[in-house]
Amino acid sequence: MKIAVIGGGISGLSIAYNLALRNAGEIHVYEKKWITYGSSTRSGARFRVHFWREENSKFAIESIKRLEKLSTKMEWNPVIYRGGYLWLITKENIVEQFRDANKMWSRLGVPGIFLDQREVKERYPYIMVDDILSAFYGPQNGSYHHDYVCFGYYSLAKSLGVHFHEMTTVDELIVSENKVKYVKTDKGEVDVDIVVLATGAWTNTLLEKLRISLPTEPLRREVCLTEPYHYFIEPLIIDTESSAYFGQTLKGEILGSVDYPTPRGLIDLDVRFKVISAWARAISKRVPLLKNSRIMRTWAGYYMMSLDESHIMGRDPEWPEGLYVAFGYSGHGFMMAPLVGELLAENIITGRVDELMKPFLPTRFKENKLIKEKMVIG
Repeated sequence: MKIAVIGGGISGLSIAYNLALRNAGEIHVYEKKWITYGSSTRSGARFRVHFWREENSKFAIESIKRLEKLSTKMEWNPVIYRGGYLWLITKENIVEQFRDANKMWSRLGVPGIFLDQREVKERYPYIMVDDILSAFYGPQNGSYHHDYVCFGYYSLAKSLGVHFHEMTTVDELIVSENKVKYVKTDKGEVDVDIVVLATGAWTNTLLEKLRISLPTEPLRREVCLTEPYHYFIEPLIIDTESSAYFGQTLKGEILGSVDYPTPRGLIDLDVRFKVISAWARAISKRVPLLKNSRIMRTWAGYYMMSLDESHIMGRDPEWPEGLYVAFGYSGHGFMMAPLVGELLAENIITGRVDELMKPFLPTRFKENKLIKEKMVIG
């Protein structure tokens, strides 16, 4: 069996590795630029297990377990660190949302801790707490080095015989008798049995040529990085009042972003001064010590937003035989990709749909079984 995985980001790398691990056949990864060129290398490099929807929390819990286990086999150290997430809450209705959700998280084995204003000030004296009603701390959440994770998967996949084709653009999928037959690249046509689209924000470009439409749309997001400081911010801080988040890297820089109105679509990945200034104002108000921070670098990438802000994996039986997708992560790609790769590889080889995978099938949109996930950060 000849399998083409289109896309050399974290999702495509995880899928290719898991297929090779299961001796699925001859596996080829096609990337239009170079490995991690897309949004994977533009990640904020954080993970969490706390989502409003139970389906997403369950998936994230198991996905991070896979990454931690796999990290012992990687040549690259993914630098997984559980520093926690701290949500600062200024409205009573949001406090209640977290209290209700914490019942579900407790049942899943990942309860968080509620802190009152005084406790926040004692634990984190650098935070301005005057308007804070409560805070929710999730100690199970953390960070990793996104590039090291990607190249860890890459080296493992390559050692298992996966063929990588960088600087190769896939223009079209050729279908005959309702089956995928060829991948048309800028270097010629390649015959295939299976195609997996893990092309992130560019997936719709290929699907639309097959007259397949899924309710997804790219959304540009921007990240800022300051000069390094002595390490003092352990958790990632999410300020629900300003919709800004920020944390400290292990090198000491302050990294983060802010939710700012942005047109959707494949717009240029330029960074905007308005976003930078909005983030700077938000974090300096919340942590006055950062008032005079120098922003050293900014970058932009895409969230591929699905209609229900949850990822899409697998296939629709009405599609051409041999066509699968893994995209629409809505900002959660890095934390979900380790399990997506495992479950999708099993699905391709055996046809079995794991219980954790079932809610995320592309058929959910026409069946009106949406997983409406509103906890999207950034």
